[in-house]
Amino acid sequence: MKPKYALILSLLITALIFLNIHFINSIDNVQRETAFVSRVIDGDTLELDTGRIIRLLNINTPEKNEQGYNLAKDFLKKFENKTIEIEEIGAYKYVSTLAIIYLKDYLNVQIVWEGLAKKFLVQQTELKEFASAEKEAIENEKGIWKKSPFYNCISSEITAQAESGKLENSCSNLNFKDFLLTDESRKKYKFNSIKFNVITLYTKEGEDNETSLFWNSKQNVFNDDRDTLYLFDKEGNIVYYNVYGY
Repeated sequence: MKPKYALILSLLITALIFLNIHFINSIDNVQRETAFVSRVIDGDTLELDTGRIIRLLNINTPEKNEQGYNLAKDFLKKFENKTIEIEEIGAYKYVSTLAIIYLKDYLNVQIVWEGLAKKFLVQQTELKEFASAEKEAIENEKGIWKKSPFYNCISSEITAQAESGKLENSCSNLNFKDFLLTDESRKKYKFNSIKFNVITLYTKEGEDNETSLFWNSKQNVFNDDRDTLYLFDKEGNIVYYNVYGY
């Protein structure tokens, strides 16, 4: 290797080592602080008496007008006018602080365990804890998770890199009209009137046909490393979920 390229490679390796050490140290040095909750905004967002907006890390609760919104918000409102402990992790959409919340227990994961939120962009060190809490909530129909009469009808195979999901239906004569498919975020695909045994849903643009459906999403839906596919019936009950990367 030429000396010039060897030097460049050496500098790049040194920079990567420095960044990794800095990142690890920044996680290890997260400080827990005491804070007072003045107002709950929704199921995963609150305001402190200092005016800071806190977004709970690792979770996504239902939005306004979605099934379970009031249930999740009412749960968090129990902590209004109380002192909590928080660990600030970073910024969220420029207006909020991402944080871990404690009040005796680890509140973020407790909300998932109670069935009031999806897990969402979970930190690497907490994957199993949040996946286990969500599975417990779904299987025991806690909170927002009510099983559809079609709960055992679907299986799937997700190919995240190709932004596609193959769905297999074992229930005869099931019409998927107004069924919703989502990931861990707030992206949603609503089915038109359709019956199928096997179909592949692509998130990219295209024309629907007998074997394929197209979401026509302007952005990627499924994360390459980990995500979850959820399918809900028209009443908002869970039909199926498929977790990968956890």
